[in-house]
Amino acid sequence: MIKRTGEVTLAIIGLILSLILQGIMTFIGFAFVKATNTQSGYDAFIENYERTLRESGISAADAPTGTKVIDTLGNFSTFFLISLIAVIILAVLGLIFIVGNKKPVLAGFLFLFAGLFVIASTFLVGFIPALLFIIAAIMCWVRKPKVTHFNSF
Repeated sequence: MIKRTGEVTLAIIGLILSLILQGIMTFIGFAFVKATNTQSGYDAFIENYERTLRESGISAADAPTGTKVIDTLGNFSTFFLISLIAVIILAVLGLIFIVGNKKPVLAGFLFLFAGLFVIASTFLVGFIPALLFIIAAIMCWVRKPKVTHFNSF
């Protein structure tokens, strides 16, 4: 029986970091959407957006409308929430399969998918938690129990 303390530790740290990172991204997105749901918040955003476009010299025809930006950020907020739930599910399932050395290969694939999901869903911002998940996955695949051969005389 091989101890899987390293894999479990890396996966838990990766899960906590991804929860924090993706949770912050989700919170900011939904807070922005909530702030623009009121008429005054919407008007303030549109005014600031158009002023920023004018100051930077970008024509209104070249940039998306303010309403389109708000809709896109709302969609990203939902995407961040769904990806957060998916990473939690993948990481917890991986932890369940690695504890007790039940199915380390399956746990490795789950950690790999969690890592890829984190890095893709956070637009490369979450490379540290993703790296921890990927290292845990590689450790699941590479570490094998020692085989002992006894010669009987």
